[in-house]
Amino acid sequence: MPSGRRNYSVMEDKLSFLKEIMIALLSKVDFLPEVVVSEKDGDFTVQLNGENLGILIGYHGETLLSIQTWLSMAFYQKYGEWQEVNLDIAGYAAERAVRLKEIAVNAADRARFLDKPVELSPMPAFERRLIHTFISELPGVRSESTGEGFERRVVVSVDKG
Repeated sequence: MPSGRRNYSVMEDKLSFLKEIMIALLSKVDFLPEVVVSEKDGDFTVQLNGENLGILIGYHGETLLSIQTWLSMAFYQKYGEWQEVNLDIAGYAAERAVRLKEIAVNAADRARFLDKPVELSPMPAFERRLIHTFISELPGVRSESTGEGFERRVVVSVDKG
């Protein structure tokens, strides 16, 4: 069998696993939204579409992030490789990414204008990573994370180097 076909089968197996485990979890809590699983450039995304899914998102996306972590851990347990699995529920994660980009751009503009570091509110690691990515694309600024645990935050400052 050609290696391309074998890789396709492995990928299909991983996509099927993520869909099946997500459906199994949702059926335990009597939610049956549409579950769409995809892969792009080695990143897996599980998309849930439907009505009244706010409870699965939780306060500021905390439940969504917990389910996302659980999916990544289940994937690791099954395949023995760590794979970040992105979860988007009713478009919340996509909208949050747009909002985080706005926050990053505003913080960069403030840091440049004030010529001093700008601290953002504490946020989960996934969101801090997005902020760092957005800041790295902007000229004249840099970012770093400071703090511990739930108080960990991004600080944006002018890049004088």
